[in-house]
This record gives sequence, C-alpha cells and structure tokens, in this order.
Amino acid sequence: MTIMRTSNTFSVLFWVDPKREVNHHVMIYARITVNQKRVLVSLKQKISIDLWDFQKRRAKGSSTKAKQINHYLDSVKARFFHCYQELTSKGKKLQES
Repeated sequence: MTIMRTSNTFSVLFWVDPKREVNHHVMIYARITVNQKRVLVSLKQKISIDLWDFQKRRAKGSSTKAKQINHYLDSVKARFFHCYQELTSKGKKLQES
C-alpha cells in the first residue's frame, strides 16, 4: 500500500522595484506563493530606496520609520498566513483565478 502525501507550501516575500523609483521612493510589493503559484500584491506603501535592504527584503536601520515599516510588513505577513490557514483548515482548495 502506497501512501501519497500532499504538502502545501506557503511563502510571502517583500520586494521593491528600483526601476519604478519616483523622487527617490519606491512602492513595496508582496509576492505570495502557494504550491508554486505566485501572485503579486502592491502594499500601497512607499519607502525611500536608501532605507530598503535588498538582501533582507525589509527596511534597514533602527529609525522610527524603519521600525514602522518592518512592523507593518510583519502584520501583513501574519494576515496573509492567517487567511491561508483559514482556507486550508476549511478544506478549501487554493487555485489560480
């Protein structure tokens, strides 16, 4: 008897597009990946390009602005994960529309 396992994957990645810089500010985006399907979401938040850490994908430093942005990113990620958990716990299939 072979048991087939299904594993769901979920991740959230934050990024900015330096090519769309306006007045030294860029928009923050989230890329949500579920089972290798991706969707891009604008967070409608701007950040100074100098404040963005491209490796850590978060605001850098310990300024009030950096802390506010990182707190916002943490809360957004938590909300996305909560929605994902609710859907999977109800047995809903997540699919592309």
